[in-house]
Amino acid sequence: MENKDITLKKIRRSHRLMVVMSSIFTLYLTAALISFNPSDPSWSQTDWNGPVHNLGGRIGAWLADTLFFIFGVPAYAIPLIMLFFFWNGFVQHVYISFFSLSFRLIGSLALLLASCGLAELNIDDLYYFISGGVIGSLLSTGILLWFNDIGTTIALLCIWTSGFTLFTGWSWLTIAEKIGAVVLDCLTFVSKRIRHNNKHYDYRRFTIEESDNIPLPLR
Repeated sequence: MENKDITLKKIRRSHRLMVVMSSIFTLYLTAALISFNPSDPSWSQTDWNGPVHNLGGRIGAWLADTLFFIFGVPAYAIPLIMLFFFWNGFVQHVYISFFSLSFRLIGSLALLLASCGLAELNIDDLYYFISGGVIGSLLSTGILLWFNDIGTTIALLCIWTSGFTLFTGWSWLTIAEKIGAVVLDCLTFVSKRIRHNNKHYDYRRFTIEESDNIPLPLR
């Protein structure tokens, strides 16, 4: 029993260390993407001696430039996907289920690819990058050979919803129930407030003596 407790403590410590390191890298990547400047020196720029405006420095400028070139606008979602993996893989579970992890990886890839294709069809370009990146351009062009714009959008939305279910493990029926519960709670709150405000009015029934004291209107 003591050996098992020691091994569990070591696993938890290693998991905590990995969570801290991954969280720091996620914050670094987020800062690099948000503070991206097109004039920063990177692999797609020829000005190597200019000042670096990126909060992540030269490495952050290179990472942001590469991610925007490959994924386009959906590159902003990559730190969130990484953080979701780190949270579910290292915080909630002591032992990682590779079966569920494989489904989440497939779902994240489908979600990211579909987002790139949808961004390419519906969002303007970002700086000098394609809105969906190279992946979004290739994916949307390939699907447009078989469908029109509306059909391509519907097909990508189907891939996106399937990827979201595999990635998060949330059923769309559960999501619809949660949304319906929130709407009903809001309506209940509004109706209670209306009833509470109506309590300021006096609805008592006057007796005959009290009604005699009320002046009659002049004719």
